[in-house]
Amino acid sequence: MLVKSVILGGFIAITVLGCRHADTAPTGVAATCAESDSPAGYRVKGKALVGDVDADGMGERVTLRMDARRPPRCRHLLVAEMAGATTAVARVPPLAWPGTDPQLLLLAEINGRPGVEPVVAMSPAAVYRPGVVFALLRGALVRMKLERVSVPGLFPFSDEFPAGVNCAGQRGTIVVTQGRLADGSDSRYDVTRSFYRAAGTRFSLVRDEHFQVGVGNDARQRWPEVRGDPFIRCSGRVS
Repeated sequence: MLVKSVILGGFIAITVLGCRHADTAPTGVAATCAESDSPAGYRVKGKALVGDVDADGMGERVTLRMDARRPPRCRHLLVAEMAGATTAVARVPPLAWPGTDPQLLLLAEINGRPGVEPVVAMSPAAVYRPGVVFALLRGALVRMKLERVSVPGLFPFSDEFPAGVNCAGQRGTIVVTQGRLADGSDSRYDVTRSFYRAAGTRFSLVRDEHFQVGVGNDARQRWPEVRGDPFIRCSGRVS
């Protein structure tokens, strides 16, 4: 856990920009990557997914695109192709540690608003697999933020300890589960399941539940989100 804490401590906040975007980046970063706002010159990386992102009753094609000639922070774009040849674009800078390779993972109804949200895996080959969720709000693709985690907006998809994320009953409510070895024990996990409610671009904490379970399959048998398939029970899921 010490290594992970050091890694997360050095993380540089991910910036979201695009052809239609919420301009929340520091001026220097925005200026550096300004030439990357258009998907022209970027090639589709991995799979394309089709889902109703803007809730107009029609499916939009969503892709993650890459231009290896760009600096790393400008290299990946998330692109939703809307009606009328319009695109919504968000920049997906890599995490600030080795072995990261963003991939479009799935679309699902996550934040309680009409339409599906794109989900990007930020380090899919690592033991600790986090990801990010983007939503189309007021015509812009923006990154959702998650309160009370080491890096706001970084959702734990899987880990060597019990970890995962899922929808939790009511629309716009999710559960984020994280675990660690119990103090003084190598046979028990301390597990926290945190419930969040979407509010705009943020998931706000509603409550925590704390458990102890045995090392092994106890957590996987109890909670579907820790089985390595994030947002498995969310509606409208496309993967």
